[in-house]
Amino acid sequence: MSSSRITQNTIADTALRGLQSNLTRLQKLQQQLSSGRKVSQPSDDPSATVSSMTLRSRRSADEQFIRNIDQAIGRLTVTDNALTQLSDRLRNVRDLIITARNGALGPESLAGVAANVEAVRAEILDLYNSTYLDRPIFGGTVRGLTAVDASGVYVGDDGAVETRIATDAVVRVDVTGTAVGADTVPISLSQISANVAGGTVGDTDLQVIDKALEQVAWAMGDVGARSERVNQTRSMVDTHRLDLTSRISVHEDVDMPETIMKLEAQRVGYEAALQSAAKIQQISLVDFLK
Repeated sequence: MSSSRITQNTIADTALRGLQSNLTRLQKLQQQLSSGRKVSQPSDDPSATVSSMTLRSRRSADEQFIRNIDQAIGRLTVTDNALTQLSDRLRNVRDLIITARNGALGPESLAGVAANVEAVRAEILDLYNSTYLDRPIFGGTVRGLTAVDASGVYVGDDGAVETRIATDAVVRVDVTGTAVGADTVPISLSQISANVAGGTVGDTDLQVIDKALEQVAWAMGDVGARSERVNQTRSMVDTHRLDLTSRISVHEDVDMPETIMKLEAQRVGYEAALQSAAKIQQISLVDFLK
């Protein structure tokens, strides 16, 4: 039966390899503490790296959804403001029509009321051409900056403008001009102005305005409901994004107290190994002869 020969060099080499291994672990722990990350490269933990990549991809999608949601909220807010002002202007026109139906007004007074109707019509035209990010909010998918041209003709379309706000959720962020009278009100206001000036304004003119007011009121309610849905979705997406960030941290970031304890234990072990190796190196031939 043979046995391997243990020499002083063998013992020294073994001790040095142990010291190098201890030093490598010590250096890795120090790097983790200084960087705050336990995974600095894929080889540190392949499984955690794969999980982190998957989670980061999902978080990136959530961040895009949040950007989409912010734009949707911005457009819906602009639309709601425009509808509110549009409702106010239409009510002004209604009041002017009622004023013009006062039989005591003479031609000059009626001409003044008609001029006011024309002024409000110009404001309403501008509201129908309100834009968000250089796109008309009542123009559907039409190109350009206007939904209603200078003559009062509706040049938009009913194409839907939609935004994805979650993996399985898409919301419409526009209101078509035909849904709020952009295709009829400007031309009707020109006729109402002429009727006021001529003293022939009547119930039909009031009906036109009342119908427009109903359309605008319905659109305002619809926009409000969509805004509420988008805001709720944003809260859910943001919560999910934060959860993903926390899970990524579990895979990648160091637990500071635990790592400090491991570093201290490794340092004590390394110092003990150094002392042991120093004693091995002091052994000489004289020691074997004693």
